Amino acid sequence: MKESKYLLIALMLVVTGCASSSDLEKRANNHSKAGIYYESIGQPNAAREEHNNAKENRDHANGVLPLLVELFNLFNKKDK
Repeated sequence: MKESKYLLIALMLVVTGCASSSDLEKRANNHSKAGIYYESIGQPNAAREEHNNAKENRDHANGVLPLLVELFNLFNKKDK
C-alpha cells in the first residue's frame, strides 16, 4: 500500500512539473515572437525587454519552483 502512495506522489510530481514548465515555455515563446516583431518595426528597447522576459520564463521553466507551486495549488484545491 505504501509503495503505491509513493508511486502516485512521484507521478504527480512529474505531471505537475511538466504542465507548469510547458505553460512557462509557451509564455517564453510568445515573448520571443513579440521581441522579433518589435525588432522588425524598429523598436529595439521593447524587443530587448521581450527577449529578456522570454529568457526569464525559460529559466523559471527549468527550475523547481513551478513544480512546488503546482503541488501547493493541487493540495489547496483538495482541502476546499
